[in-house]
Amino acid sequence: MTRTITIQRDGVDVFARVLGDADRPALLFLQGGPGSPAPREHFAWMDTALRRGYQVVLLDQRGTGRSTRIDAHTPELIHADVLARLRADAIVADAEALREELGLARWDVLGQSFGGFCLTHYLAAAPEAVGRALFTGGLPSIRTGPDEVYRATFAKLKARHLRFNEEYPAAEAAVREVCRHLAASEELLPTGERLTPRRLRTLGIALGREDGFASLARLFEAPFHANGRLRTDFLAEVGERVSFARAPLYAAVHESIYGGTVPGPTAWSAQRVSETLDGFAPDASPDDDEFYLTGEHIFPFQFAEDPALRPFAAAAEELARKDDWADLYAGLRGASGGGFRAYAAVYTDDIFVPRELSLETADALGAEVFETAKYQHDGLRRHGAEVLGTLLDMAGV
Repeated sequence: MTRTITIQRDGVDVFARVLGDADRPALLFLQGGPGSPAPREHFAWMDTALRRGYQVVLLDQRGTGRSTRIDAHTPELIHADVLARLRADAIVADAEALREELGLARWDVLGQSFGGFCLTHYLAAAPEAVGRALFTGGLPSIRTGPDEVYRATFAKLKARHLRFNEEYPAAEAAVREVCRHLAASEELLPTGERLTPRRLRTLGIALGREDGFASLARLFEAPFHANGRLRTDFLAEVGERVSFARAPLYAAVHESIYGGTVPGPTAWSAQRVSETLDGFAPDASPDDDEFYLTGEHIFPFQFAEDPALRPFAAAAEELARKDDWADLYAGLRGASGGGFRAYAAVYTDDIFVPRELSLETADALGAEVFETAKYQHDGLRRHGAEVLGTLLDMAGV
């Protein structure tokens, strides 16, 4: 059985779907992202939750899905003051309003990736509303700012990249050759804009997914025609991968999710950090010994080169300069003080949410940890029965 519910908060709609019987205990799912709606596909972890006796609440975080969506066709909503209210504090406030609307005294919460960041704030802001806190690849650092976080993610990405290069040396060579070509020749994506080497290198986000090595190797297997031009099927797939048309908020608010943990602006942290690391800066040369694709990192050039992001450029710049972010984790109490119990799946090679910082936060929460090198950051999506099942076993559900 599926029900839907829509509430209004701050003049915007907040939408959720509820799977399962209304008389069951509730499990709220907080989606990763930021800027992504709850899934419409039916994943194995949902079946696991339903079999374990839950009703599953799938919240479309504000700005996404059937909540009031923000994209290029809603220019009245593309302002820094609006985008600044898409962080964990506003999402948790929406969740609390939804919980009250559903008549629930408390619920268990599953946070995937950025959803785990939201859940960590939840435990600081309203711990009495959470029974079991379940994290999958989503324990944020509660003590470090974006620069240190990005240094850690670049280090994790470098390690994955070197493994990729070792397993697929022909793909590494093809990446370098395509970047040389793009620096010297104009190649247009299907959406009309020129593809640059630095934008092509954002394909490296795939290295943090389970099938990422193989999918990148397939993409770069034969990128050129015999005449030296890039194949149009190659350009079409690259265009799909590097475009933020489906989820522009991911780029627009990405660095703001780290604001406030230490004082000051985020100030395009990923770019600043990349420029201190061999092989990662946007202008890195494919002829250098070290030359890498980039990961989840967002760079200011993307707001000029991606048509889907151009409407967000001014607001993103304003967010990068904002220096008065609230600390989302201030006053965070551990399990003994908050009444909740926390359980976390931590992925050893995670390039999105680094293991070492995750374990520090798990310790602060008093969380029981299930660490594995078997899965990547998308472990819940691909192996949901095992990942969620293990956490629920740990939690005694």
